[in-house]
Amino acid sequence: MYKLIKSKAMIDGTGNVPIKGGCLLISNGVIEKIGSLEMIGDIPNDTEIIDLTDFYLMPGLIDCHTHLSIIPSQGNQLEQMRLPASRNILRSIPNLYTDLKSGVTTMRIMGEEHYIDVDIRNAINEGFVQGPRLLLSGIQIVASNGHGLALTASDGEAEIRKLSRQNLAKGADQLKIFVTGGLSSAGGSVNVCSYTKKEIAVAVEEAERAGKYVAAHAHGGKGVDLCIQEGVRTIEHGAFVTLDQVEKMIRQDMWIVGTFSILFHPEGIEKTDFSVPSIREKVLKSRDIVAKTFGEIVKSGVNIALGTDSMHGFISYELECLVNFGASNMQAILAITKDAAKACRMDDKFGTLEKGKIADFIALSQNPLENIKYLKDVKSVYKEGTKVI
Repeated sequence: MYKLIKSKAMIDGTGNVPIKGGCLLISNGVIEKIGSLEMIGDIPNDTEIIDLTDFYLMPGLIDCHTHLSIIPSQGNQLEQMRLPASRNILRSIPNLYTDLKSGVTTMRIMGEEHYIDVDIRNAINEGFVQGPRLLLSGIQIVASNGHGLALTASDGEAEIRKLSRQNLAKGADQLKIFVTGGLSSAGGSVNVCSYTKKEIAVAVEEAERAGKYVAAHAHGGKGVDLCIQEGVRTIEHGAFVTLDQVEKMIRQDMWIVGTFSILFHPEGIEKTDFSVPSIREKVLKSRDIVAKTFGEIVKSGVNIALGTDSMHGFISYELECLVNFGASNMQAILAITKDAAKACRMDDKFGTLEKGKIADFIALSQNPLENIKYLKDVKSVYKEGTKVI
């Protein structure tokens, strides 16, 4: 069954100018042709015509860093992850819908206890639950004295190797390791490093042997240096990275995944966890630093992708922040489409509207290249050519 999608204009996610009157010819959820109606040419007689000529189309959005069960505005995120699996699965369902409604069609999940991410991905794939496509990490790798510890601790090379293999056996798309401190925990410096060089190397070795990669929660300091040295692919957050570290990342084709809403938006850490003085102090001190850091990161040319870090439905705010830090509207859009797909090693299937790619796309009333805030107003969402919102 063929579908012909007509638009007012199409932002294809490649970085090219929008295609006025752009059309997609889709077969079995895959893009067969893209271009003007004249470029599409003859279409099969039984083609379904979907008229979206009042809307701007662009690729489905990719959230490169989030969790399923966490709701930052409720506070104490680690305690939320410690809830029973059944409860956290149920808590995740409305989050999935909120993310999908915001235009997110693919999400990279950065750790859940009890392997609820595996169960939820299966439910989505089997059609029991509506939600974005999920790329899984399984249970996060975290030291018993490290930021990010919920229920499962991995200390020493043997425990890291075992959990890595268990995650991969469950179908993990990448491994997630917590290397430095964090903003949402009461104790410890953000830049403290909780793993040794050899421990990080074990996670990377296990991932690479399975054809996967490692994503590291790392804000700055020695932890980022070790991640660079040992071949971690993506640095999550990167709030305090130095220009010297950024230059090394560029040489190694690494990625920085920015997560801004949880830090800057009133519905993030601020809403509840500001009642903990040490967290409030860390967040307030970090805001000016992060704005300056990412201003330099944007100018550096390092690979950038974005994630909401469980701020469900806030992907557009991530773009607003990146633009405020100096990115163009197009750069920001690429950070959640083409570049995000590259970061996830899924750019052969997603991230752009091109021949042979999966037909994930969204419809907007106004052009986000003119004002990035227009991305807040997503009118409809399509996965594999089928309307889901």
